[in-house]
Amino acid sequence: MSTHTPSPVAEELAPEPVPDDVVNPGAAQIVNLGQRRADRVAAEQGLVVVGDDDGESVEAGTVLVGTVVDPPDPPGDALAFLDVRRTPVFPVWLSDSQTRRDAMRRAVAAVGYHAGVHAVRIPVYAALVAWYAPQGAARLTGRVLGWTSAEVGNWGLRQDAATRNDAKTWLELDRHRQRQASWRWWVTGAGVLAAVAAVLVVLSGVTPGWARWLLAAVGLVALARYGRPVDKPILARTVVRAKYRKLTAELTRKGIMATGLVKKPEDIVFPAGLGEIRREGPGYLAVADLPDGVIAVDVVDKREQLAGGLRLPLDQVWPETMPREHPGRLALWVADKPVSAMRQPAWPHLSGGATDYFKEFVYGFDPRMRKVMYRMDERNSLFAGFPGSGKSLSGRVVCAAMSLDPIVQFAIFDLAGRGDYDMFEPLCAPGLFGSGADEDTKRAAYRMLLWLVKQCDERGPIIKGWAQQGLNTENKLNRAIAMRDPRVRPIAALIDEIQELINDPELGKAASAAATSVIKRGRALGIHLILETQRIDKESLPKGVTSNIALRTCLAVPSHVEVDLALGTGAFRQGARPNQFEIGVDAGWGVRVGMGPMTTVRAAYLDRRTVEKICAKALALRGGTREQVDLPPARDILADLAVIWVPGERGQHWKTLAPRLAEKFPDAYAALTAEALSALVRALEIESRNVKAKGVTQRGIYHAQIIDALAARDRSDSDDDAEQVEEDR
Repeated sequence: MSTHTPSPVAEELAPEPVPDDVVNPGAAQIVNLGQRRADRVAAEQGLVVVGDDDGESVEAGTVLVGTVVDPPDPPGDALAFLDVRRTPVFPVWLSDSQTRRDAMRRAVAAVGYHAGVHAVRIPVYAALVAWYAPQGAARLTGRVLGWTSAEVGNWGLRQDAATRNDAKTWLELDRHRQRQASWRWWVTGAGVLAAVAAVLVVLSGVTPGWARWLLAAVGLVALARYGRPVDKPILARTVVRAKYRKLTAELTRKGIMATGLVKKPEDIVFPAGLGEIRREGPGYLAVADLPDGVIAVDVVDKREQLAGGLRLPLDQVWPETMPREHPGRLALWVADKPVSAMRQPAWPHLSGGATDYFKEFVYGFDPRMRKVMYRMDERNSLFAGFPGSGKSLSGRVVCAAMSLDPIVQFAIFDLAGRGDYDMFEPLCAPGLFGSGADEDTKRAAYRMLLWLVKQCDERGPIIKGWAQQGLNTENKLNRAIAMRDPRVRPIAALIDEIQELINDPELGKAASAAATSVIKRGRALGIHLILETQRIDKESLPKGVTSNIALRTCLAVPSHVEVDLALGTGAFRQGARPNQFEIGVDAGWGVRVGMGPMTTVRAAYLDRRTVEKICAKALALRGGTREQVDLPPARDILADLAVIWVPGERGQHWKTLAPRLAEKFPDAYAALTAEALSALVRALEIESRNVKAKGVTQRGIYHAQIIDALAARDRSDSDDDAEQVEEDR
């Protein structure tokens, strides 16, 4: 045996030896098998087994196989302190120009307000000063005489001695008063002489007149201030501060526990480096780690209970998840006052010059009044929300920003017909603007989508050619190519109330197919499609449309169903709560996904007059003229079917006719699908039937149906012409 002495742990955990008088071959095999497994694991873990083959002895300091231990800590990094998170060197209001300007604006506005309030009340202040100044002079004179005669402090003591008939004490106190008063009369006399001399100097011709009036006013105000009652100030109160509860660790724990998710306050931990409650914009931020099994989304879902626990209004309490952190880490931001009562910072692009389609611009601000950026290239946009949620307000911000880039073309159709986008009409080429809920406007919007499909077909080869010449490393549009070739200038195309077009019985299928094609193909070609809708359902927002849009903003909606339809399945579970916004009140507030972490944002407020000024500036940047485009002509679907019909065919399937139309008339039918073609024909009250062609029976149309429909329409037109002639006679 080895002379090595086993450690106490080894002795305690080592198996008892098998007595020699017990013959147990099975147990021996088990011991040997366990020893071989222990040796293998020890070798993998770098442990050295010392001693004989029985394996009962190990080196001191090693861990026996089978014991449960935590993994060793990684080696320390001597420079790890350099990676700790720090607060900014300069406060945000000092380092950010926009925040600094906003602070100066607020300060000037506050000074102007207070100055105006007090200026109106000057006559009242003068009357109060005139009333209280004599009282202040009398009170001051009495105080001076009381101090000079040393009666203050002594009179009460002498009166107490007199009450007790203690003559000796009274006389002693009176002699003490006389000793104090003897030198005080000299001091008071000197002070009176100095005051009289000062008054004579002021009244003489040496002192300017304005100085005399100023000193007199200061003296009267001082006397009035001294003479007024304590509970009756002279100046009116102009500020009534809102009640604010300072956010502390105790209050944070109290608010979270009010949600019912946490039972013990000590389970809420403030992480090192992030645990200090710090100033963040117009409020305070607290970061807390929730106990095991509780995630931040749970707290976000109980925002009302959280606000109730903090005793604050709902829009003053903003719990959030923390991107790229574990799900149990909560960021709680509490504003100084309700966010709805805060004035939003000015949109920086109002005075910031031109924007760039290929770079970020400021879209709005989050609850902490931080800038939220937006970007157009290689993306499409969706704004979804119920009426009054601020979709047009949000879309106008995007269009206004793009109007400041002179190379961007516009195509805008307002199918609500409210005129929210009329100011952009001068920036749109003829035929690329429409406002109305009528059929003609919807057809014009459909033609615009067909034009965008044609643009996708034409731009691809052009951009590829420029990329091969070294203007881009990929076959995508960039500013260098757009500046070199006017044919591929970026396009911002917006359709407000897109559901009116998609749900149209005649154009809906075809429009949906065209929009899907543009969304999929146009993003890399400089075409950004902006869709706005107030109907959030599968019929109004087909999956082919929403699933391919990157930038989605959900404004005020009634429930989680609309949230997931607009932002994508699982958005509500991840903490999106636009259903907490009040419809018609929180206009412009929404939750945005598709560019960085999910963000709660309010669009910058641009009123109609401001947008009109921006559009006037944008038109000047474009030289005061509008570009001309070749829109696809309006097509007659029945006449076109008659043209592409193959002689001898009795009937044909929609799946065969749609590609024929696309090949013959690519400008109008490039994105046409079999379903869209069927919808277009059925909208003309022509029945879709089962057609057998080439031995296969599928839905389609017979040639006789087309001929009969054309003949009936010709007869109707002839009758209308005859009636018109009779009316003319």
